[in-house]
Amino acid sequence: MKNIILSADSTMDMPAEMIERIDLRVIASYVTMGDRTVEDWPDVSQEDLLGYVRRSGKLAQTSAANPADYEAWFRKLAAEGKPVVHIAKSSGISSCYDNARIAAEEVGNVWVVDSKNLSGGSALLILEAAGCGIEEPEALCSHLEAYRERIDGSFIIETLEFLRKGGRCSTVAALGANILKLRPEIVIENGIMHVGKKYRGVYSKCVYDFLNSKLAMLDSFQTDLVFVNHTIQDPAFLKELLDYLREKTGVRELIEFPASAAISTHCGPNTFGVFFVRKN
Repeated sequence: MKNIILSADSTMDMPAEMIERIDLRVIASYVTMGDRTVEDWPDVSQEDLLGYVRRSGKLAQTSAANPADYEAWFRKLAAEGKPVVHIAKSSGISSCYDNARIAAEEVGNVWVVDSKNLSGGSALLILEAAGCGIEEPEALCSHLEAYRERIDGSFIIETLEFLRKGGRCSTVAALGANILKLRPEIVIENGIMHVGKKYRGVYSKCVYDFLNSKLAMLDSFQTDLVFVNHTIQDPAFLKELLDYLREKTGVRELIEFPASAAISTHCGPNTFGVFFVRKN
């Protein structure tokens, strides 16, 4: 973008080469592992987070950048002399949007868009911002607020154990799901995550059932660009899933990228998410 600086939270799960190509500026949130708190991007890996759970039996803790962090960030960007449009992690999931909005009011010449999403859903919104050709901040924000309603995102998770450890699921519910081999779908809708379908059986089969339920709606989706974000631990299984998606969708570009700290920490290993854009 020539006339606007485009900024986003680190939970957008986009490959580094894509970030560089569109000149996206990224502000990190935080992750705490024991007595150590670090920025969650770009150097914290899934192995760091999942390895910490294996060693300690505890979850890492994630937290948003605070208003002072955002204010310093926006002042740095605004010093370049251009308006800033920042795309924030969903306000229904995190305090990123509220904190960024507070800072934007202090700095001025900064606009904050609630992505009502995270991970590949935020990435799709960012790519639309970078490629739509709108160079006036208020018009761009209005366009993105309409576009975000077309983004369809959901995950299937292997186990509720990580959600239980993080206090987002009761022990009884997690135990029952494990006994029944239930693999829930987590749907992102109106900026909030909720449980969708519940698949039952071996996880590898349930992932295909999940994908087939999405493919049943393929006529309503654009197939020029699809994002897959995941914590799949078996590279061969991941390749199998990606090949299946390419074959069944005929997608022009399938972007696969490991999920960031927010999803890795709270959903655990072998989470698989798909993000489409619905047709007008």
